[in-house]
Amino acid sequence: MVVGHAGISLIIFQRYLAYSLQMTLPVGSTLIPLLFASDGTHLTNYSGDKKLWPVYMTIGNIASKFRLKPSMHAWLPIAFLPMSPKRVMKVLGWSVAKQELESLDMTNRILEYILRPLSDVGNNGVDMICSDEAKGCCYLRVAGWTADHSESATIHAIYFNRYPLCECPANALGDDPLPGFEHYKRDPIRYQKLWDAKDTTSFQTLAVKPVANFL
Repeated sequence: MVVGHAGISLIIFQRYLAYSLQMTLPVGSTLIPLLFASDGTHLTNYSGDKKLWPVYMTIGNIASKFRLKPSMHAWLPIAFLPMSPKRVMKVLGWSVAKQELESLDMTNRILEYILRPLSDVGNNGVDMICSDEAKGCCYLRVAGWTADHSESATIHAIYFNRYPLCECPANALGDDPLPGFEHYKRDPIRYQKLWDAKDTTSFQTLAVKPVANFL
């Protein structure tokens, strides 16, 4: 869940939600909410404008007063996403728009490769050794992803002038809709069906880029 506010994305994993999920698990099992974070970093203006795009992971079971301290090393780097090179102009049959879609598609396929293994352990659980050296069944669930707005738009494959959580049009951003007229929440399953049907017109209407988006 990527939540945007004032241009900054904040992760909110509500305690009541964690409790309700824990109640659905078998007795004696433990819920492990996974928190991810990414931040594209500009390294230098020399040697081709080098950039780095690391992805970090931690768990929500660690108290925030420890998790947020750099000295505790609670956030571990798990991947470096590729940074696409500058667009090549005037290449026959390879427009700038096509290059951008290919780069975005590659990023989403890498995210799928990283997160796909969590699908099985989230549903079936996995045995782990706890801090008391006892073995317990743990269920790993992705709870959130911390990123700024531009990265949230890239990860969700939407236009930069749109909101990651709902299908609010660009000219209505910041408005408070009347009760009963709220904007539809973004539905990845629906987008996947549109992708399978190659319905590019609906993608444009929803301000979603036509790529296979894993999230």
